[in-house]
Amino acid sequence: MSPPLLLLFFLLFSISTTNSNGSHHPNFSAILFFGDSTLDTGNNVFIPTLIKSDHVPYGLDFAGHAATGRFSNGLLVPDLLSSKLGIKHLSPPFLDPKLSEEDMRTGVNFASAGSGFDDVTSVLSHTMPMSKQLEMFRSYLGRLREMVGEEEAGRIIADALMFIGAGTNDFLLNYYDVPTRKAMFNISEYQDFILHKVEGALKDIHDLGGRRFCVVGLPPIGCIPLQITASFSHLLHRACVDEQNLDAIIYNSKLQKLLHVMQNLLPSSRFVYQDTYNLVMKILNNPVKYGFEETTRGCCGSGLIEVGPLCNILTPLCQDVSSYVFFDAIHPSQRVHKLVAAYIMKYVIPKLQ
Repeated sequence: MSPPLLLLFFLLFSISTTNSNGSHHPNFSAILFFGDSTLDTGNNVFIPTLIKSDHVPYGLDFAGHAATGRFSNGLLVPDLLSSKLGIKHLSPPFLDPKLSEEDMRTGVNFASAGSGFDDVTSVLSHTMPMSKQLEMFRSYLGRLREMVGEEEAGRIIADALMFIGAGTNDFLLNYYDVPTRKAMFNISEYQDFILHKVEGALKDIHDLGGRRFCVVGLPPIGCIPLQITASFSHLLHRACVDEQNLDAIIYNSKLQKLLHVMQNLLPSSRFVYQDTYNLVMKILNNPVKYGFEETTRGCCGSGLIEVGPLCNILTPLCQDVSSYVFFDAIHPSQRVHKLVAAYIMKYVIPKLQ
């Protein structure tokens, strides 16, 4: 091949493997999501739990203003990440009866709002813990093998992105606000207990064929509006609960060490940490830079306690949701999810090459 033709081939290849931002990313066969309400695109709609958001004002800025079970005013990270990675579309959540073979090939969503790694967390919320989501993954894999065959199913899973984001509810629902586990563990012991569950989940997914993992760390839990409200010392002057934020920092440090150990044990796989904590703190510490005005209240109602069934058709909304970091008293607005997705594409996905 002549030098001009070689140059043309190189340019065409570069264009075909580069996204619109000029950055390279792996060609995932599918994306599978495991986690809580930050990732749940509608599974809880199909189970008997009060932890639902299939009612207005949720979905305010979603296509057709539809309340689909997403805990936000619009899109979540799974929606945005699928689009950015060129996955044809975000498949329905796994419990959606409309799943097709195409959906199965491009990956599905097992996440359940209100869940965690600790089964007790889901007992309190009547949701699907990580252990149940792993059962669903096994069921999915069996169905996929029936559809496309053993070899093709193995290829799809090996080339898929396994996205795991949970743990916040374990501390919110099981330790701080409802101290079920506090009688059994001090905070360090409970962190280690959860991390043992994380390790088990990652090993299970790996044993079933998963090879590329993005594992999300805890956010600044003490800055969640509901946690600020629950800390009565901050009722008059709303500020983050420093002790809970420090707990999250320590947990995240332990999680990163765990992923490093697993990377050494399983060198043919990739385990990448997603630093949600520092990204969210940057937004909270300099909201004007990111176009936000309100950081300590949700847009729904008073913004102090309204979430799930308490955020409903009778609840007044803020005038401009785009200026709020949080849509309800726990969950970020769509604009925050967009910032998180952009961060993942820039700093996390390239490490999964």
